[in-house]
Amino acid sequence: MIPLKLRLIREKNRLYTSMLKLISIFQRGPEVYIFHDILERKEDVKSEFALSHASFEAFLKAQLQKGRKPLTFHQLTLQIEGKVPKIKKSFCVSFDDCNTSVYTRAYPFLKANAIPFILFITKDLIGKKNFLTAEQIMTLAKDPLCTIGSHAVHHKMFRYFTPNEAKAEYEQSRRYLQQLSGQAVDCFAFPYGRLVEVSCENIKLLQQTDYKFAFSAIAGNLNQQWISGKYYLPRINVSEKITQKINNLK
Repeated sequence: MIPLKLRLIREKNRLYTSMLKLISIFQRGPEVYIFHDILERKEDVKSEFALSHASFEAFLKAQLQKGRKPLTFHQLTLQIEGKVPKIKKSFCVSFDDCNTSVYTRAYPFLKANAIPFILFITKDLIGKKNFLTAEQIMTLAKDPLCTIGSHAVHHKMFRYFTPNEAKAEYEQSRRYLQQLSGQAVDCFAFPYGRLVEVSCENIKLLQQTDYKFAFSAIAGNLNQQWISGKYYLPRINVSEKITQKINNLK
């Protein structure tokens, strides 16, 4: 039997997710997309956290064809900090975990189309099988299109960390990635990213760090910042199912 506390947390996550989805119908705004592994063939895609190479390119081409503007990290930051109005028809590309395919398949397309992107890197995954090496990260970080963000030291559920463990995840990952990339690391993305895995205490602790803002993995747009705050901003995970909907609308 599922413990009562966990059932309540799941219900809170369900209600919050449903609320953002409903509000998104009436309140459009800049969208931040999450990509994970970019696979060569659609037949190889077995989960919502992978996308075929063709679907990845088709999805982003569709955004550009709709007249949507890809945001640089500087533009994104200004909008989140409220220094400029949010551009309704705009988007930002982000990658979580950072599989090798980001370098071999996604990057050439992004480079050719001048689309900025954020790499949310988990320190413990660097150099492991199917993940970016330190050398690849350093190469990408030299490109002005690329921004380095933190995805913690370990890819674990923050809800179960002690406060000191959570602080160490924030600080150690940021310090390491800054030294590796030569960039300031100003943004964070929670691993897993739902309220089931992230507590209010985790978010409050992050507010006390030097990060400027952070992202969840709950779908929505940046005009919903008045609900989420700037340390639990919505993002949209792009799956084959989502790209299929776009193709059906053409």
